[in-house]
Parts: sequence; C-alpha cells; structure tokens
Amino acid sequence: MRALFAQLTIVITLLTMSCSKPEGTTTKDSESESPPENTTISSFPDLDSTVPGELPTVQTFAEPNLELTGPVHESPGIVDNQEAQVAFDLLKMENGPAKSLALTELFRRWAKDDLDAAMGILPYIANDIENKRAFFRGVAPELLEQDPERLLDITKDHWWQGQFEAYVHSMMKVADSNLDLAVDSFTNTVEGKQYPYLAEKIARNLMDDRSLEEAEAFALSIDRPEARGMAIQGIYNRMTKQDPVVAATSIDNLTDPTFRDYAVRGLIQQTANRSPEETLVWTMTMEEGEVREGAVKFLVRRWRVGGNQEFIEKMIEHPRLTKQERDVIRQSTKE
Repeated sequence: MRALFAQLTIVITLLTMSCSKPEGTTTKDSESESPPENTTISSFPDLDSTVPGELPTVQTFAEPNLELTGPVHESPGIVDNQEAQVAFDLLKMENGPAKSLALTELFRRWAKDDLDAAMGILPYIANDIENKRAFFRGVAPELLEQDPERLLDITKDHWWQGQFEAYVHSMMKVADSNLDLAVDSFTNTVEGKQYPYLAEKIARNLMDDRSLEEAEAFALSIDRPEARGMAIQGIYNRMTKQDPVVAATSIDNLTDPTFRDYAVRGLIQQTANRSPEETLVWTMTMEEGEVREGAVKFLVRRWRVGGNQEFIEKMIEHPRLTKQERDVIRQSTKE
C-alpha cells in the first residue's frame, strides 16, 4: 500500500509540472453504466432509523495549452491554475490503480475549490468508463453538498463505486429540500430500486409538511411491496405522534394484513417507551413473519436502553411468540 501511494505521489508531482498539450478526448468501447437492478439491502431497516441519459451541460473549456493560453480558469485557491492540464495529462496514462487514485483525488480537490470548473471536463471523458468512474468518485461528495438534485440526476444514468451511497444520500437531502422532486424520482424509478427506507423517509416528510392524503397517495403509487409497506409505516409513525387514538382506530380499519403490520410498526415506534404495556399488546396482534420479527428486535433495543427490562421479560414469555422470536430476543439482549 505504501508503494502504491508513493507511486501516486510521484505521478501527481510530475504531472503538475507538465504543461504538454493533450491529444484530445479519450474513447473506449462503451459498456452499460446502469446501476445493478438488484442491489442487496435490507427490506426491513431498523424501526428507529431516521433515514436519515445526458448530463446537465456546463460551460466547457477549450483543450488547454497553458504555454499559449494561460490558466483555464481563475480560481484563486488553485496553485498555478494547472488542474485542467494535470487532468488531461493523467487521462493519457494507461488505466490502472495509480491513475484511478490520482484522478479521483485530483477531482475531489478541484471540485471542492471550483465545482463548475471541475465539472467542465466531463464531456472529455464521457466515453471512457474507467476515467468517468474516477471522476464521479471525486466530484460526488462536493455535488452532494452543493447540488444534491444534480447528483441525484447523475446517479440515475451512471454507475461507479459509491454510486449507491451517492443515490441514497442525495435522495435523503432532496426529500428534505424538494419533496415534489423526491416523490417523482422515487415513484418513477424501477421497482427494484425503490428502496424501502427511502419510501419511509419521504412518507414521513409528506406527513410533516403536507397532508395525510398526499402521503397515502405516495404510498399507493409505489410498485415495490416492501417499499409501499415502509411508506405506510412512516405514515402511521407520524399519525401516532399527532394523535395516537386516531392512529389506533385507523389501524383497526385496515383490511390488508401486511399493511396493517407495517402500520403497527409505525405506531410502536412512537409508543414503545410512553406506553410499553399497550405497545406489547399491539405487537402481539401482528402476523408471524419478518415484519413482526423486526418489531421485536426494535422493542428489545428500545426497552433495554429505556430501562424497561420487565417488558422484555413479558414479551419473551408471551404465548404467541415463536421460538425464533425468542431466540432473537435472547441474542439481542447480548449485543
């Protein structure tokens, strides 16, 4: 590892001193840049989680020749204003770990200093898979901070190591700043990428900032069953916070057993410590399965931290509890 970083340091140092004219755009055989359809994630995240085509154009600069044209841009924080020249020189190198690390670090620093200037090189690498992935690894953190909506758009059409995390974090930010875009983006993505905990986040925000009707409409528009269930969980979490009696009455009127169980999960998020006795009763009305098992895990953690050990003992002795759920409780108390 030390040898790799030493090589990287030498490469960047030498290239920073270089001002040779680049030969033009690097192209390679194209390959699919779509994110994997079935990214493995938990369909049932922790109950107390708060979870937290063509790119937009930017002004492109002419192929740089610093000896003739001078600096590419005028960012005062960049030493000698040579980042663009260094980037083009790096692009000429043979693909490999050192080049990838150097490009990623270069674009990370450049984007932090001048995001628009860094983004201007994208057209030059749009047809080179490896270079483009190094580029996105470098600029994504700064895009997340400065323009999460733009990063969200990019994650739909390109894949790189870290793309999934970039998508999730940009969606979380957009859900807080632009609910309409978050709803539209989520409901119009393919079913396999409708991640459940993002559905819960959006539904909670709709309940907080909009209305029950809009939150329900969002939940019913979701194709993926687990994500639809998590949206319902988010709705009932907020409904219970606003009026526990109304929430409990509404749950009793739900006819779909799976959705009812998700609604109960949302309810017990709010009542676990305030009304542990009633919470235990509600939990035991749920159907056996993964949804109830997740609720049991949540309650064990919440009650253990809240000093409600007696209710953990009551739950483990409940006649409706399965052997697997009892094992889950025992394991959770050891963590």
